[in-house]
Amino acid sequence: MGNLGFDDFTEQLKYRCGNDTGPDSAGVSLLDYYGIWINKSYRQLCTQDRVLGLNKKLYFPQLMASTTKTTTDGTAFVDAPSDCLYITEVFDTTNGRKLDRVFSWKEYISYTDRTSSDGDPTEWIRRGSSIYLHPTPGTTGDTLTIYYKKLPTDLSGSLTTDIGAEWDDVIIELAAHKAFTWLHEYDKAKVCKESFLEMAVGLASIYDKEEGDSVVSFGPSNSYMS
Repeated sequence: MGNLGFDDFTEQLKYRCGNDTGPDSAGVSLLDYYGIWINKSYRQLCTQDRVLGLNKKLYFPQLMASTTKTTTDGTAFVDAPSDCLYITEVFDTTNGRKLDRVFSWKEYISYTDRTSSDGDPTEWIRRGSSIYLHPTPGTTGDTLTIYYKKLPTDLSGSLTTDIGAEWDDVIIELAAHKAFTWLHEYDKAKVCKESFLEMAVGLASIYDKEEGDSVVSFGPSNSYMS
């Protein structure tokens, strides 16, 4: 997790913006725009593949999670995790096998047998807040492990981010870019954007190495391939 709490973030962002008190309580509703910019930047960083034209896919291992769901005889779906951004895998823990993904809803609804209970599911597709299974489970109580990327929790008070502390400064630069753009100080916004991109590219490259190592570690050994 990060080092800076929400209050620390907003204080540093305010200082980055020259201690401008205007965004502290702006508009009729007296909104704290510094806090809004911090949370928007945190969420944008964690949920988008590309941010401000960054030519790197950002990977946050701290946001990769898993949970379990149980099947019900005759019910074609289980609930998706409430904090789910996207699902990567569904594994039938009871029967020891990975379920294949159905890649389109059109394909799923074309299955003529999907409305009847027909044993253990072998495929899945997410639709809204549910994970639909095919065939429809014929057993109650089988355990499915859902692997997914979770949404970050909005910050408040002393709460820190779910991702590494090395991203704290990156979030501040992205929030400063939003702040200066909102305040029509475009030269300063440009400087913040360049600073954000420089820091983010360096960190993304480090995480790329970890993701690459994990791919290699699960592949066949060289002796097997020879």
